[in-house]
Amino acid sequence: MAFIDTLVGSGVFVMFLAVVVGMAFGRINFGRGIKFGVAGPLFAGLVLGHFGFTVPDAYSGLTLALFVAAVGLIAAHEIEGTVKTYGLNFIAISVLMPTIAAILTYVWVVVVFPNASTGLIMGSFSGALTSSPGLGSAIEALPEAAAQQYQIGHSVGYVIGVLIIVMFQQLYPKLSGMNLDAEKQQFSEKVSDIAENANIEVVTFSVLGFVLVLATGTVLGSIPIPLGPIGVITLGTTGGVLITALVLGYLGKIGPVTMRMETTILSEIRAFTLAMFLAVVGIDAGSGLVETIAEYGVEIVVTAGLNSIVAIIGGLVLTRVIWKMDWIHAAGGITGGHTDTKGLAAAIDATGADEVAAGYGNTYPFALLAMVIYAKILVAVIPL
Repeated sequence: MAFIDTLVGSGVFVMFLAVVVGMAFGRINFGRGIKFGVAGPLFAGLVLGHFGFTVPDAYSGLTLALFVAAVGLIAAHEIEGTVKTYGLNFIAISVLMPTIAAILTYVWVVVVFPNASTGLIMGSFSGALTSSPGLGSAIEALPEAAAQQYQIGHSVGYVIGVLIIVMFQQLYPKLSGMNLDAEKQQFSEKVSDIAENANIEVVTFSVLGFVLVLATGTVLGSIPIPLGPIGVITLGTTGGVLITALVLGYLGKIGPVTMRMETTILSEIRAFTLAMFLAVVGIDAGSGLVETIAEYGVEIVVTAGLNSIVAIIGGLVLTRVIWKMDWIHAAGGITGGHTDTKGLAAAIDATGADEVAAGYGNTYPFALLAMVIYAKILVAVIPL
Protein backbone atom coordinates (compact mmCIF):
# COMPACT_ATOMS: atom_id res chain seq x y z
CA MET A 1 0.00 0.00 0.00
CA ALA A 2 2.85 2.34 0.89
CA PHE A 3 4.40 1.61 -2.51
CA ILE A 4 1.16 2.57 -4.30
CA ASP A 5 0.78 5.73 -2.22
CA THR A 6 4.33 6.71 -3.10
CA LEU A 7 3.66 6.28 -6.82
CA VAL A 8 0.37 8.17 -6.70
CA GLY A 9 2.06 10.98 -4.83
CA SER A 10 4.93 11.19 -7.31
CA GLY A 11 4.49 14.02 -9.81
CA VAL A 12 6.95 12.38 -12.19
CA PHE A 13 4.98 9.11 -12.22
CA VAL A 14 1.62 10.85 -12.67
CA MET A 15 2.93 12.99 -15.52
CA PHE A 16 4.44 10.08 -17.42
CA LEU A 17 1.38 7.92 -16.76
CA ALA A 18 -0.67 10.58 -18.56
CA VAL A 19 1.92 10.67 -21.35
CA VAL A 20 1.93 6.88 -21.87
CA VAL A 21 -1.85 6.46 -21.72
CA GLY A 22 -2.42 9.59 -23.79
CA MET A 23 0.05 8.70 -26.53
CA ALA A 24 -1.56 5.26 -26.86
CA PHE A 25 -5.01 6.86 -27.07
CA GLY A 26 -3.75 9.42 -29.57
CA ARG A 27 -2.70 6.67 -31.99
CA ILE A 28 -6.20 5.16 -32.25
CA ASN A 29 -7.57 5.67 -35.76
CA PHE A 30 -11.24 6.74 -35.68
CA GLY A 31 -11.61 6.47 -39.47
CA ARG A 32 -10.55 8.67 -42.40
CA GLY A 33 -7.15 8.93 -40.74
CA ILE A 34 -8.59 10.93 -37.84
CA LYS A 35 -6.53 10.54 -34.68
CA PHE A 36 -6.29 12.61 -31.52
CA GLY A 37 -2.52 12.55 -31.83
CA VAL A 38 -0.80 14.99 -29.51
CA ALA A 39 -4.13 15.78 -27.82
CA GLY A 40 -4.08 12.30 -26.28
CA PRO A 41 -1.94 13.25 -23.24
CA LEU A 42 -4.18 16.28 -22.72
CA PHE A 43 -7.30 14.13 -22.44
CA ALA A 44 -5.52 11.52 -20.32
CA GLY A 45 -4.41 14.30 -18.00
CA LEU A 46 -7.96 15.64 -17.73
CA VAL A 47 -9.17 12.21 -16.58
CA LEU A 48 -6.35 11.77 -14.07
CA GLY A 49 -6.87 15.30 -12.75
CA HIS A 50 -10.58 14.65 -12.31
CA PHE A 51 -9.80 11.63 -10.13
CA GLY A 52 -7.51 13.64 -7.88
CA PHE A 53 -4.04 13.06 -9.34
CA THR A 54 -1.77 16.11 -9.17
CA VAL A 55 1.66 17.32 -10.26
CA PRO A 56 3.77 20.17 -8.83
CA ASP A 57 2.93 23.64 -10.19
CA ALA A 58 6.50 24.11 -11.47
CA TYR A 59 6.08 21.30 -14.01
CA SER A 60 3.86 23.41 -16.25
CA GLY A 61 6.28 26.30 -16.67
CA LEU A 62 9.32 24.06 -17.09
CA THR A 63 7.86 21.76 -19.75
CA LEU A 64 6.36 24.74 -21.60
CA ALA A 65 9.69 26.57 -21.68
CA LEU A 66 11.54 23.50 -23.00
CA PHE A 67 8.94 22.90 -25.70
CA VAL A 68 8.78 26.51 -26.88
CA ALA A 69 12.58 26.84 -26.96
CA ALA A 70 12.90 23.81 -29.25
CA VAL A 71 10.10 24.99 -31.52
CA GLY A 72 11.51 28.51 -31.80
CA LEU A 73 15.01 27.32 -32.67
CA ILE A 74 13.63 25.03 -35.38
CA ALA A 75 11.48 27.76 -36.93
CA ALA A 76 14.08 30.53 -36.61
CA HIS A 77 15.48 30.20 -40.12
CA GLU A 78 12.05 30.99 -41.59
CA ILE A 79 11.25 34.04 -39.47
CA GLU A 80 12.65 36.73 -41.80
CA GLY A 81 10.79 35.47 -44.85
CA THR A 82 7.58 35.11 -42.85
CA VAL A 83 7.76 38.67 -41.54
CA LYS A 84 8.48 40.09 -44.98
CA THR A 85 5.68 38.07 -46.60
CA TYR A 86 2.86 38.23 -44.06
CA GLY A 87 3.93 40.62 -41.27
CA LEU A 88 0.95 42.99 -41.51
CA ASN A 89 -1.45 40.10 -42.10
CA PHE A 90 -0.53 38.56 -38.77
CA ILE A 91 -1.20 41.86 -36.99
CA ALA A 92 -4.67 41.92 -38.57
CA ILE A 93 -5.34 38.37 -37.32
CA SER A 94 -4.17 39.33 -33.84
CA VAL A 95 -6.75 42.13 -33.74
CA LEU A 96 -9.64 40.33 -35.45
CA MET A 97 -9.89 37.25 -33.24
CA PRO A 98 -9.92 39.04 -29.85
CA THR A 99 -12.36 41.60 -31.32
CA ILE A 100 -14.80 38.83 -32.25
CA ALA A 101 -14.56 37.29 -28.77
CA ALA A 102 -15.03 40.67 -27.07
CA ILE A 103 -18.14 41.53 -29.10
CA LEU A 104 -19.66 38.12 -28.46
CA THR A 105 -18.96 38.40 -24.73
CA TYR A 106 -20.83 41.71 -24.60
CA VAL A 107 -23.78 40.08 -26.40
CA TRP A 108 -23.81 37.11 -24.00
CA VAL A 109 -23.84 39.31 -20.90
CA VAL A 110 -26.26 42.02 -22.02
CA VAL A 111 -28.62 40.19 -24.40
CA VAL A 112 -28.52 36.39 -24.19
CA PHE A 113 -27.85 35.69 -20.49
CA PRO A 114 -28.83 38.90 -18.67
CA ASN A 115 -29.89 37.00 -15.54
CA ALA A 116 -26.68 34.98 -15.21
CA SER A 117 -23.70 36.10 -13.17
CA THR A 118 -22.11 38.97 -15.09
CA GLY A 119 -18.60 38.28 -13.82
CA LEU A 120 -18.91 34.58 -14.62
CA ILE A 121 -19.91 35.16 -18.25
CA MET A 122 -17.33 37.92 -18.68
CA GLY A 123 -14.67 35.42 -17.66
CA SER A 124 -15.46 33.41 -20.78
CA PHE A 125 -13.74 36.15 -22.81
CA SER A 126 -10.19 35.68 -21.53
CA GLY A 127 -10.81 32.00 -20.79
CA ALA A 128 -11.97 31.06 -24.27
CA LEU A 129 -8.88 32.58 -25.88
CA THR A 130 -6.70 31.21 -23.04
CA SER A 131 -5.25 34.60 -22.11
CA SER A 132 -3.88 34.87 -18.58
CA PRO A 133 -2.84 38.54 -19.12
CA GLY A 134 -6.45 39.22 -20.14
CA LEU A 135 -7.57 37.65 -16.88
CA GLY A 136 -5.18 39.81 -14.87
CA SER A 137 -6.22 42.94 -16.71
CA ALA A 138 -9.90 42.34 -15.93
CA ILE A 139 -9.74 41.28 -12.29
CA GLU A 140 -7.60 44.22 -11.23
CA ALA A 141 -10.40 46.53 -12.44
CA LEU A 142 -13.30 44.53 -10.94
CA PRO A 143 -14.78 44.60 -7.42
CA GLU A 144 -13.72 41.62 -5.31
CA ALA A 145 -16.96 39.63 -5.67
CA ALA A 146 -17.12 40.13 -9.44
CA ALA A 147 -13.40 39.32 -9.74
CA GLN A 148 -13.92 35.97 -8.02
CA GLN A 149 -16.75 35.10 -10.43
CA TYR A 150 -14.61 36.23 -13.37
CA GLN A 151 -11.81 33.90 -12.29
CA ILE A 152 -14.22 30.96 -12.15
CA GLY A 153 -15.56 31.81 -15.61
CA HIS A 154 -12.02 32.13 -16.93
CA SER A 155 -10.97 28.78 -15.47
CA VAL A 156 -13.85 26.87 -17.06
CA GLY A 157 -13.59 28.81 -20.31
CA TYR A 158 -9.85 28.13 -20.45
CA VAL A 159 -10.34 24.37 -20.53
CA ILE A 160 -13.06 24.71 -23.19
CA GLY A 161 -10.88 27.01 -25.28
CA VAL A 162 -7.88 24.70 -25.07
CA LEU A 163 -9.90 21.66 -26.13
CA ILE A 164 -11.45 23.52 -29.07
CA ILE A 165 -8.24 24.98 -30.53
CA VAL A 166 -6.35 21.70 -30.06
CA MET A 167 -9.07 19.63 -31.71
CA PHE A 168 -9.49 22.20 -34.49
CA GLN A 169 -5.81 22.01 -35.39
CA GLN A 170 -5.87 18.22 -35.25
CA LEU A 171 -9.10 17.63 -37.17
CA TYR A 172 -9.49 20.50 -39.64
CA PRO A 173 -6.77 19.37 -42.09
CA LYS A 174 -8.28 15.86 -42.12
CA LEU A 175 -11.94 16.85 -42.36
CA SER A 176 -11.29 19.45 -45.06
CA GLY A 177 -9.34 16.97 -47.20
CA MET A 178 -6.32 19.25 -47.12
CA ASN A 179 -3.22 18.25 -49.09
CA LEU A 180 -0.51 19.08 -46.58
CA ASP A 181 2.30 18.42 -49.05
CA ALA A 182 0.84 21.06 -51.35
CA GLU A 183 0.47 23.47 -48.41
CA LYS A 184 4.11 22.95 -47.45
CA GLN A 185 5.14 23.53 -51.05
CA GLN A 186 3.18 26.78 -51.12
CA PHE A 187 4.84 27.79 -47.87
CA SER A 188 8.31 27.09 -49.32
CA GLU A 189 7.53 29.15 -52.40
CA LYS A 190 6.53 32.11 -50.25
CA VAL A 191 9.40 31.98 -47.77
CA SER A 192 13.04 31.51 -48.73
CA ASP A 193 15.06 29.07 -46.63
CA ILE A 194 17.59 31.35 -44.96
CA ALA A 195 19.38 28.42 -43.33
CA GLU A 196 20.43 27.16 -46.75
CA ASN A 197 21.51 30.56 -48.04
CA ALA A 198 23.48 31.76 -45.04
CA ASN A 199 26.98 30.54 -44.19
CA ILE A 200 26.20 29.79 -40.54
CA GLU A 201 27.70 26.97 -38.52
CA VAL A 202 25.28 24.22 -37.50
CA VAL A 203 26.07 21.97 -34.54
CA THR A 204 24.41 18.73 -33.47
CA PHE A 205 23.22 20.29 -30.22
CA SER A 206 24.47 23.03 -27.91
CA VAL A 207 23.50 22.70 -24.27
CA LEU A 208 24.85 26.19 -23.61
CA GLY A 209 22.91 27.65 -26.53
CA PHE A 210 19.67 25.95 -25.50
CA VAL A 211 20.01 27.09 -21.88
CA LEU A 212 20.85 30.62 -23.07
CA VAL A 213 17.51 30.72 -24.88
CA LEU A 214 15.65 29.52 -21.78
CA ALA A 215 17.37 31.96 -19.40
CA THR A 216 17.16 34.99 -21.68
CA GLY A 217 13.60 34.20 -22.69
CA THR A 218 12.45 33.87 -19.09
CA VAL A 219 13.93 37.29 -18.32
CA LEU A 220 12.33 38.83 -21.41
CA GLY A 221 8.96 37.29 -20.57
CA SER A 222 9.10 38.74 -17.05
CA ILE A 223 9.84 42.34 -18.03
CA PRO A 224 6.82 44.54 -17.24
CA ILE A 225 5.55 46.50 -20.23
CA PRO A 226 3.69 49.64 -19.08
CA LEU A 227 0.61 50.56 -21.11
CA GLY A 228 -0.39 53.77 -19.34
CA PRO A 229 -3.98 53.71 -18.03
CA ILE A 230 -4.48 50.16 -19.31
CA GLY A 231 -1.96 48.78 -16.85
CA VAL A 232 1.15 46.60 -17.13
CA ILE A 233 1.57 43.33 -19.03
CA THR A 234 4.34 40.80 -19.56
CA LEU A 235 4.96 38.43 -22.45
CA GLY A 236 5.11 35.49 -20.06
CA THR A 237 7.11 32.31 -20.55
CA THR A 238 5.53 31.54 -23.93
CA GLY A 239 6.18 34.92 -25.49
CA GLY A 240 9.59 35.52 -23.94
CA VAL A 241 11.17 32.16 -24.73
CA LEU A 242 9.62 31.87 -28.21
CA ILE A 243 10.71 35.34 -29.33
CA THR A 244 14.19 34.79 -27.89
CA ALA A 245 14.52 31.43 -29.66
CA LEU A 246 13.39 32.91 -32.98
CA VAL A 247 15.77 35.89 -32.75
CA LEU A 248 18.85 34.04 -31.45
CA GLY A 249 18.23 31.13 -33.81
CA TYR A 250 17.98 33.54 -36.74
CA LEU A 251 21.22 35.31 -35.73
CA GLY A 252 22.92 31.92 -35.63
CA LYS A 253 25.71 32.75 -33.21
CA ILE A 254 26.09 34.78 -30.03
CA GLY A 255 29.79 35.29 -29.41
CA PRO A 256 31.32 31.79 -29.24
CA VAL A 257 27.93 30.14 -28.72
CA THR A 258 26.34 28.53 -31.79
CA MET A 259 22.56 28.83 -31.86
CA ARG A 260 21.88 26.76 -35.01
CA MET A 261 21.30 23.13 -34.08
CA GLU A 262 20.29 20.07 -36.05
CA THR A 263 16.55 19.94 -36.60
CA THR A 264 16.37 16.20 -35.94
CA ILE A 265 17.64 16.64 -32.37
CA LEU A 266 15.45 19.65 -31.67
CA SER A 267 12.42 17.82 -33.08
CA GLU A 268 12.93 14.92 -30.65
CA ILE A 269 13.21 17.36 -27.75
CA ARG A 270 10.11 19.17 -28.98
CA ALA A 271 8.05 15.97 -29.24
CA PHE A 272 9.12 14.73 -25.80
CA THR A 273 8.54 18.00 -23.96
CA LEU A 274 5.27 18.58 -25.81
CA ALA A 275 3.80 15.32 -24.53
CA MET A 276 4.83 16.20 -20.98
CA PHE A 277 3.49 19.75 -21.23
CA LEU A 278 0.05 18.72 -22.48
CA ALA A 279 -0.19 15.97 -19.87
CA VAL A 280 0.51 18.53 -17.13
CA VAL A 281 -2.02 20.98 -18.59
CA GLY A 282 -4.68 18.27 -18.58
CA ILE A 283 -3.93 17.17 -15.00
CA ASP A 284 -4.11 20.76 -13.74
CA ALA A 285 -7.31 21.54 -15.66
CA GLY A 286 -9.11 18.32 -14.77
CA SER A 287 -9.20 19.01 -11.06
CA GLY A 288 -12.70 20.15 -10.10
CA LEU A 289 -13.77 20.87 -13.68
CA VAL A 290 -16.90 18.69 -13.67
CA GLU A 291 -17.97 19.97 -10.25
CA THR A 292 -17.49 23.60 -11.32
CA ILE A 293 -19.57 23.16 -14.46
CA ALA A 294 -22.27 21.39 -12.48
CA GLU A 295 -22.38 24.19 -9.91
CA TYR A 296 -22.31 27.20 -12.22
CA GLY A 297 -24.34 25.88 -15.13
CA VAL A 298 -23.77 25.40 -18.83
CA GLU A 299 -23.88 29.10 -19.74
CA ILE A 300 -20.14 29.47 -19.26
CA VAL A 301 -19.48 26.38 -21.40
CA VAL A 302 -21.70 27.70 -24.19
CA THR A 303 -20.32 31.23 -24.15
CA ALA A 304 -16.67 30.15 -23.95
CA GLY A 305 -17.17 27.54 -26.65
CA LEU A 306 -18.80 29.96 -29.06
CA ASN A 307 -16.24 32.70 -28.32
CA SER A 308 -13.47 30.29 -29.25
CA ILE A 309 -15.17 28.71 -32.26
CA VAL A 310 -16.36 31.95 -33.89
CA ALA A 311 -12.98 33.62 -33.34
CA ILE A 312 -11.27 30.65 -34.99
CA ILE A 313 -13.73 30.78 -37.90
CA GLY A 314 -12.96 34.50 -38.30
CA GLY A 315 -9.25 33.76 -38.47
CA LEU A 316 -9.88 30.89 -40.87
CA VAL A 317 -11.94 33.01 -43.27
CA LEU A 318 -9.38 35.81 -43.20
CA THR A 319 -6.36 33.57 -43.82
CA ARG A 320 -7.74 30.92 -46.14
CA VAL A 321 -10.70 32.48 -47.96
CA ILE A 322 -9.65 36.11 -48.32
CA TRP A 323 -5.85 35.93 -48.34
CA LYS A 324 -5.45 32.38 -49.73
CA MET A 325 -2.66 31.85 -47.21
CA ASP A 326 -0.92 28.46 -47.05
CA TRP A 327 -1.97 26.37 -44.06
CA ILE A 328 1.47 26.43 -42.42
CA HIS A 329 1.29 30.21 -42.01
CA ALA A 330 -2.47 30.22 -41.40
CA ALA A 331 -2.33 27.61 -38.64
CA GLY A 332 0.34 29.61 -36.84
CA GLY A 333 -1.57 32.86 -37.23
CA ILE A 334 -4.82 31.37 -35.91
CA THR A 335 -3.19 29.81 -32.85
CA GLY A 336 -1.33 33.06 -32.20
CA GLY A 337 -4.60 35.00 -32.44
CA HIS A 338 -6.03 32.49 -29.97
CA THR A 339 -2.95 33.07 -27.73
CA ASP A 340 -2.71 29.34 -27.15
CA THR A 341 0.52 27.34 -26.98
CA LYS A 342 -1.41 24.07 -26.83
CA GLY A 343 -2.97 24.91 -30.18
CA LEU A 344 0.50 25.63 -31.55
CA ALA A 345 1.62 22.22 -30.36
CA ALA A 346 -1.37 20.56 -32.01
CA ALA A 347 -0.76 22.46 -35.26
CA ILE A 348 2.87 21.39 -35.40
CA ASP A 349 1.90 17.79 -34.71
CA ALA A 350 -0.89 17.78 -37.31
CA THR A 351 1.12 19.46 -40.08
CA GLY A 352 4.51 17.99 -39.32
CA ALA A 353 5.92 21.50 -39.82
CA ASP A 354 7.68 23.32 -36.98
CA GLU A 355 7.61 26.42 -39.18
CA VAL A 356 4.06 26.98 -37.90
CA ALA A 357 5.80 28.68 -34.96
CA ALA A 358 6.97 31.54 -37.19
CA GLY A 359 3.37 32.62 -37.81
CA TYR A 360 2.51 32.10 -34.15
CA GLY A 361 5.45 34.20 -33.00
CA ASN A 362 4.43 37.07 -35.28
CA THR A 363 0.82 37.06 -34.09
CA TYR A 364 0.95 36.19 -30.39
CA PRO A 365 2.41 39.44 -28.91
CA PHE A 366 -0.16 41.65 -30.68
CA ALA A 367 -3.04 39.35 -29.75
CA LEU A 368 -1.82 39.42 -26.16
CA LEU A 369 -2.01 43.21 -26.18
CA ALA A 370 -5.47 43.18 -27.79
CA MET A 371 -6.78 40.79 -25.11
CA VAL A 372 -5.54 43.07 -22.31
CA ILE A 373 -7.13 46.15 -23.89
CA TYR A 374 -10.47 44.47 -24.60
CA ALA A 375 -10.63 43.04 -21.07
CA LYS A 376 -10.41 46.59 -19.75
CA ILE A 377 -13.00 47.84 -22.22
CA LEU A 378 -15.50 45.11 -21.30
CA VAL A 379 -15.17 45.96 -17.61
CA ALA A 380 -15.80 49.62 -18.45
CA VAL A 381 -18.87 49.15 -20.70
CA ILE A 382 -20.68 46.23 -19.06
CA PRO A 383 -22.74 47.20 -15.99
CA LEU A 384 -22.03 45.04 -12.94
